[in-house]
Amino acid sequence: MESTDERRLRAVVELVTARAGFDLEDLTVQAAGRRQVVRVVIDGDDGVSLDDAAAVSRAISDELDADRDDPMGSATYALEVTSPGIGRPLTLPRHFRRARTRLVSITTTDGRALSGHVLDATDAALVLLTGRSGIEQLTVSFDTIARAKVEVEFSRPSAALREMLGIEDEPADIDEAADANLTADEGAN
Repeated sequence: MESTDERRLRAVVELVTARAGFDLEDLTVQAAGRRQVVRVVIDGDDGVSLDDAAAVSRAISDELDADRDDPMGSATYALEVTSPGIGRPLTLPRHFRRARTRLVSITTTDGRALSGHVLDATDAALVLLTGRSGIEQLTVSFDTIARAKVEVEFSRPSAALREMLGIEDEPADIDEAADANLTADEGAN
């Protein structure tokens, strides 16, 4: 059960986060010696850059400093604003929308293990690209998902899968890109 101060802190952080165009994914306060560590996890449809996290951190600090009824009181605190990590659980439809093109692993409520790339997600279900070819579409209703998370992908998806996901091919390395630009420039002369 949250205390009044924790509810006020959450309200302030949610307000500032929403104003900045992000969703508050998590808020924790932990004792660290004589001070409190306030960890704020934010996310957005376009991700969270370091500049975004810094701007939200400054805005939260400013709001807390200006609040006459500061939910942190006189306690010394450190504020950390970050984005969700790769292994964080996917629990809401927006998490799956933001994981579009990513490889996810899912455990269903009946214990089946699924793995595939997120092609699409609505408020009710997601479409995975799965199977031996990696391009078979499978619709999974959110109410059948017990656990899900993004997986680290160590190899590049097949050309067929990249095409299905709408991922543009990029040059394999910087030297190839430079060679391609040099060749194009030479041809223009």
